[in-house]
Amino acid sequence: MSQKAEMSNLIWRVQQRQPVAVVTLAGQAEAAGAGVHDALWDCLAGMPTVLLLEVSRMEVAACSALSWIRDLSFAARKWPGVPVYLCGAEETAQRCSLPGYASVAEAREAWEDAEPEERHSLALPPVPQSCADAREFVAKVCHGWGIKRPVRLAQILISELVSNAVVHARTGLDVTVRRLGEGIELSVRDDGATKLPADLPPDPRGFGLQLVEAMSDSWGSAPTGSGKVVWTRLLA
Repeated sequence: MSQKAEMSNLIWRVQQRQPVAVVTLAGQAEAAGAGVHDALWDCLAGMPTVLLLEVSRMEVAACSALSWIRDLSFAARKWPGVPVYLCGAEETAQRCSLPGYASVAEAREAWEDAEPEERHSLALPPVPQSCADAREFVAKVCHGWGIKRPVRLAQILISELVSNAVVHARTGLDVTVRRLGEGIELSVRDDGATKLPADLPPDPRGFGLQLVEAMSDSWGSAPTGSGKVVWTRLLA
């Protein structure tokens, strides 16, 4: 089902979310507000193979009006690792040094054979038992993939991510394990605050996000529109 919303003079419509996310944008590019960003990050949080922005009816007075798309593209490369392309305004994309396609159809053809990364998700309630359930879930997924080396550490880290969400977000959680070659990515999505605090507060147990920061190959957080995702990667 498509979604449509309007903020100032920019209209957006989410046409598709998986496996390719397609969002149409029409109106003045510089009028992008929080609603547009929330909608696009909500699409990205679903980890599609690519995010296509159909912009043939979007007015671009200057390349500076697309700075928010450039920022979005940069952040999406970090997590969830999804490329972002402009479609329907190839000349504008080239002029503003942004990746683009002549049309959504052309972009779909280029991406139709792209395989989405293997992943499994589990919905959990905001209760202490969810930490143990998440550990069991991670071990089961890794066993199914034949991944052995980072499993114990992965269980420790997912327990910390879930515990943090249970204590602070107090909303339903989505735990996702995504395969990255012989390594894995763990992520926990909640509907709490959209950002982590700038400085990690000390955890009375001596663990928390400080442990995630110390033991991960990389980690971070991203907004999702309704909340945030906190993720960690363990490479082989």
